[in-house]
Amino acid sequence: MSSSSNRSYRPPPPTHCEHEQPVIRQTSRTIDFPLRRFLGCVEYYNGSKCRTFYWLDPELPNDYYKHEVFKLIQKEKRLKEDKSSLNGKIKDLEREIDFQKATMEKEMFLLQLELKESKSSVVFFKKIVVVLSLVIGVMLLSKM
Repeated sequence: MSSSSNRSYRPPPPTHCEHEQPVIRQTSRTIDFPLRRFLGCVEYYNGSKCRTFYWLDPELPNDYYKHEVFKLIQKEKRLKEDKSSLNGKIKDLEREIDFQKATMEKEMFLLQLELKESKSSVVFFKKIVVVLSLVIGVMLLSKM
């Protein structure tokens, strides 16, 4: 009886690492322990030599599940990278649209000025035609 109870005994989780830093809950993303949570030193992923480590979750039952979960982790990682890449492309396209819009607005403004000047010229030339018509009409009347 004592041997079976000894096998199930587990020490309590640590609260601090061997460097006296508080341990934090982290998640493994390795093929051997995909998504298995553990307590470890805050510097664990920064190359710390701290040996404080405590599994919170039980191990997956067999390698099939480990590989399937790991494939899902890899797929999630690729999707996040794709999303990031697409967001970058969207930002580039938005900048291009803004540039094209500003260019077209400037061009439209210049064309409106040109149209206004053209309309003024047309009015001016109409007045010249009227004056010339009157002069020609007066000249023709005076010859009669």
